[in-house]
Amino acid sequence: MQLVLGMSSTTLLLLCSLGVVIPSLVCGEMFTALVHMEGLVELEEQLVQHLKSYIRKEEERLGELKKFLASAEHAQSLPRNEPREHLYHPTNALAVIMRYHSGWDQKLSEYVYQDNSHDLMSAVALEKYRFPSKEDYSGAVTAIIRLQDAYKISPRNLTQSILGERQAIKVTTRICFEIGREAYYLENYWHTKEWMLECLRKMDEENDYEDVSLPEIYDFLAFSEYKVGNLRKAMQYTKDILQSDPTHERALSNFNFFSKQMKEDPEAFNRVVTEQTRNVYPETLGYEELCREAKPIPKENHHKMVCFYFTHKNNPRLILRPIKVEVAHLKPRIWIFKKFLSETEMARLRELAVPKLKRATARNWKTGEFEPADYRISKSGWLSEDDDESTDIVHRINNRIDDSTGLSMATAEDLQVVNYGIGGHYEPHYDFARKNEDAFSRLGWGNRISTLLIY
Repeated sequence: MQLVLGMSSTTLLLLCSLGVVIPSLVCGEMFTALVHMEGLVELEEQLVQHLKSYIRKEEERLGELKKFLASAEHAQSLPRNEPREHLYHPTNALAVIMRYHSGWDQKLSEYVYQDNSHDLMSAVALEKYRFPSKEDYSGAVTAIIRLQDAYKISPRNLTQSILGERQAIKVTTRICFEIGREAYYLENYWHTKEWMLECLRKMDEENDYEDVSLPEIYDFLAFSEYKVGNLRKAMQYTKDILQSDPTHERALSNFNFFSKQMKEDPEAFNRVVTEQTRNVYPETLGYEELCREAKPIPKENHHKMVCFYFTHKNNPRLILRPIKVEVAHLKPRIWIFKKFLSETEMARLRELAVPKLKRATARNWKTGEFEPADYRISKSGWLSEDDDESTDIVHRINNRIDDSTGLSMATAEDLQVVNYGIGGHYEPHYDFARKNEDAFSRLGWGNRISTLLIY
């Protein structure tokens, strides 16, 4: 969990890996905070039990029908040659009447029209407000693509779980297809191409044809290759579709369109694009590079990268409990305060903050209004000392910040608590108000001058 403490003179950001189950959510914002997704795991466990119960009742219902079928087939086998002789026996005649009366009429109606779905569908309807929305679905796919771009991860790395020691579910061809299709709808054609090619690889190497056809994949590949600039490949995939289905309407339309493009620009047919073109700021590329791997410290500066105890001019509270400091970088100067918060403090902050989490917003530079933005994917809430009168932890943390930074907390914003979602991030930005921007006038304390991050 990320916790952000904001101040007008100092802004504190706390980031801790914590979790909690949330009983209710704002629809369409689940993907923006992992802490709010944890409830989905518990919810699915409950739905699985309802589904098991439904299947058990259905199996019992079908079992009764099979019993009746077996008895009817057995009875039919007796009089098959001489039905008249069979019916001369009064109990045989009675059995036929009884099967029609209590079997084909009553029992058949009872089990055929028996509806065991009520409990299951009632449970689904009751909890449906907690289900991820279409926005969550698109947001989750966008997050996967963002992680791919930032860390240069191929679909194969993701599908084969080559991402560390965390256990992952098997990523099927169908899942790859769904990611690629959603990327297509988001007009991200490069990643559409990558994920559809992963579908083909899984079909070829893993024999995984789960509910996906080759023409479907070729259809998305054709137009995606065209959009990224590979007209030759686009035409080849289109021909592959028409070879298996000469009446495929979209492929026929694309074939005519691509043929026209080739006539208008013959050189385009031989053009090959092998690298993704991204329309992003240079700062974003630098930020992603740092996410992948920090730049090495020059060897001549290794002796300056030290750890020490910090008392900030012999502050009385820090003499009793000094700050453990690691010098992480020289220019700009970056210090890491080790174990700044205890496990107990982090747990209490989580307990206080989770009910307050809401979709994080950013100021629209045109309107001045705060609104959700793709470049900030998280949820945040604010904590003041008044929110924690029983344990006084927020007050103690504020004192510790004051002691360690020398900045007065009297002009600080409240503690801001943030939890990032799937691929959650906040793109490079200024953490203070720039020229012609409102410098936090609502607080009456002036602009921000410092930021303290606690992870």
